[in-house]
Amino acid sequence: MANRSVSFPGSSAGAWRRSIGSIGPRLRGWRRWLALALSVACLVLLGSVAWGQENSASGGLNPRPMPLSNYELAQAQAFNRVESYPITPLPTSPLLRPNGDWLGRLILPSEDEYAADPGDWAWFEVWHGADPALVGQVVKLTWRPGEDNSRYIQAVTTDITFTAQANQFWENGNIVPIRLNGRRQVGPMQSLAGARPKDDVTVRLVEPELGIENDQVVLRTTLEPVQITGREYGLVKLLEPDVSVNAPLPTECPGSAPCPTEFFRVQFYDAATQDFTGPIGTVRIPQQPMARSERFFSNLRDLVDSPAGREGWYIYGSRDETGMFTVQSLKPRALFQLQPDQVVIGRDPGLKYINRGNWRDTPQRKGTLQRVLVSPNGGSSDAARAQWQEGDYALLVHLFGGIGGENSEFAPLGTVTGHFSYGLTRVTREPITNELQFAVQYQQVYAHNGGGIVSGTHDWADYTGDMQRGWLGLRPLSDIVVKLDSFITPFQFGDVTVSLFRELLIQTQVMMARYRTGDGTGFSGVTPATSCVQDSNQALFIAMQEIRRQIEQNPQIVEWVRQNPDSPEARRALEFVALGEDLEALLTPYGVIRPDWQSNADTLAGIDATGAFSNNRGLFSGALSWQSMMPRWGHDAVARVFLRHGGQLWFLRTNMAGGDDPRIEPIPPTGLMGGIPVVGTVAQRLADAFVTWPQPATILLSLLGLGLYGAVALPFGLRTGFLVGKNAMQSPIDTLLSGVKLWFVPCLVEELIFRVALLPHPMEGVPGWRWLLWTVLSVILFVLYHYGLSKTLYRGAKETLQDRRFLTLVGWLGLLLAALYWITGSLWLVVWVHWAVVVVWIFSLGGYDRMPRLNHRAPKSDPALPSAEVLP
Repeated sequence: MANRSVSFPGSSAGAWRRSIGSIGPRLRGWRRWLALALSVACLVLLGSVAWGQENSASGGLNPRPMPLSNYELAQAQAFNRVESYPITPLPTSPLLRPNGDWLGRLILPSEDEYAADPGDWAWFEVWHGADPALVGQVVKLTWRPGEDNSRYIQAVTTDITFTAQANQFWENGNIVPIRLNGRRQVGPMQSLAGARPKDDVTVRLVEPELGIENDQVVLRTTLEPVQITGREYGLVKLLEPDVSVNAPLPTECPGSAPCPTEFFRVQFYDAATQDFTGPIGTVRIPQQPMARSERFFSNLRDLVDSPAGREGWYIYGSRDETGMFTVQSLKPRALFQLQPDQVVIGRDPGLKYINRGNWRDTPQRKGTLQRVLVSPNGGSSDAARAQWQEGDYALLVHLFGGIGGENSEFAPLGTVTGHFSYGLTRVTREPITNELQFAVQYQQVYAHNGGGIVSGTHDWADYTGDMQRGWLGLRPLSDIVVKLDSFITPFQFGDVTVSLFRELLIQTQVMMARYRTGDGTGFSGVTPATSCVQDSNQALFIAMQEIRRQIEQNPQIVEWVRQNPDSPEARRALEFVALGEDLEALLTPYGVIRPDWQSNADTLAGIDATGAFSNNRGLFSGALSWQSMMPRWGHDAVARVFLRHGGQLWFLRTNMAGGDDPRIEPIPPTGLMGGIPVVGTVAQRLADAFVTWPQPATILLSLLGLGLYGAVALPFGLRTGFLVGKNAMQSPIDTLLSGVKLWFVPCLVEELIFRVALLPHPMEGVPGWRWLLWTVLSVILFVLYHYGLSKTLYRGAKETLQDRRFLTLVGWLGLLLAALYWITGSLWLVVWVHWAVVVVWIFSLGGYDRMPRLNHRAPKSDPALPSAEVLP
């Protein structure tokens, strides 16, 4: 799709940044190709790291004949099977609440049923609904008619034929949609119902429409059903294990024998007293079986004393045949209360928290949770909290970390990749406590795995808190709740509504459906170019492309802005464009759009007549979007973008909360080799410096810096006789080749060492005084390095390298370069300034005759010049 400009004359800025259709810069110059080549080299190593880590989380691909998957190990226990829980009207007690207005499980229709009734639908076993007469019945669930749903269904509907890779993945103990193999025209509802070997995908419907079709009840929905765990829930305080229950103890559990009992005495929350003074009863929290990794997704040891449960636990579950409430998911109330443990005020402290504070001391925080509010706009803590009101929507950015300790998972080269996703959060009034809380849903773009986690929309209690396959007790998690008006709130241009947030949710829904079917191959895996983080951010890119298309093709928007240039909506639009520029720069760090991303955007917009999705898995494609390849990089980079644009960030962090497994500990996710001291920090700084491209303002600043240096260095050098004007340019080709060599050595090499590796990147949010200390150290080492060359590589230039005039100029240059790097954070700017100084010195101020390696001859005796010289 061509980039077309849409101008808004008469606006307060003179123009709406000239173009919404050119949000990001395009490839300019050979420096970006250099950065791209270096990224490809890194990704050769990084590809195997990402593959190994994500498959480690799902059980891996160990070549042994038909091993049991984690899903099958769990299903061997009766308490994990849906048929163990009779269908009864909900709630079963006044102390409990149904887990939604409409909830039940999906049942995959047979191929004959689809042949008789074509379309995308599934059977829905009703567990609870607006019509009590339907409880226990199986009804048809399909999509509500509409243009958006029709485009969505058409885009992702595909024939499914398993590839050899899909069959191998299944044979090696992982869950793929085996029941869908060979089916034709599988739509998103069918792929959700058939995602597992059994009909046990339990869901909540969002505002379904009840109707009649061919004399049969039918439910129609607009949004994908939300995957849930448990039919009803309550809020309790765990009092103690109930040893009075006559039941055998679990045979397997973390820690030493005997295993703790599965039965607990609990006290329910009383809304009248707003405390845990309600009835006391007994519930069962089953000990889940050991997974293939010899770890447990959840456990009961010391659960009563867990610090995460200080404000109580929401227990999600169902009643078994004996009437015992069996807990299937745990959710700590404290995590979702709008009561931060810490409030960070200001942009720089916020950047520091993103880079260092969020994952600080993760192993030492095992079993705990943290709630931290970051507000970039100053003010008080109370003012920051007051900005969150009932009904507010927010973007969710999710990341989980790794498993360390005695029974740790494999972390190649100190790299813990983790997992990334987007989601939706809303501030709601929780009905049991009547307090404001965050309601969290994930848009999980999830590869096929051994645990049966299905790509799709998940409730927090299902994806995180589920005792069978959730990550609450097994990994550290970070959920960032992002509130930024220009991103969340729809734009209303007269009668036209535009919402990037809504479009993101639509595009992640498309991506999730594609992952369930593997675009017809039956398998979605992990490569450097295709993964949870790459494809979640592909959804963001496509959403931005779609919003651009909507604006370009709707002249009413242009006309409205022209007539209302000073309106609050037009000013918000300017903020939106600035945000879009930074997001697209993040997703396309070299200004080059991945061909498969652009092709898929065109397909979904109806521009590509083939209607086929593209899926490039190669290293080159991964390099084009490398900032969104590592989940930690994507998580932190997205958070920084929103923070810089004034977004409030609420960090919800858990660290293996719940029961204690003494053999494991939480470890943070990392960038490339981030688990290796020093090496990981340097790798991250290199990444940040590489992708910070010069902007007009920073280029002007560098020119001013050069002018300032020249104004000081030239008089000093000429007055002391150190610099002598002399034109050393020979043939254009020789001069060009020499200039290219100088760009790499010494300029690029020295900047990588003395600025990028040694100095904190501005994105790290290091306080100014500490940055100055690092600057002093950097300049001292920069000067000592040149002095040291006289005793190692450049002994012939001893007199010059030890000359105080030369070292003075080197020190001044080091100060200038450090200052520019502090302000801009760009490797390319400091290399350019360094190179400009060196080139001028060599070809215009006598440096050529002082450089044996350039002129290939001994320097001539000249009383006006000191002996052989090297570059500052």
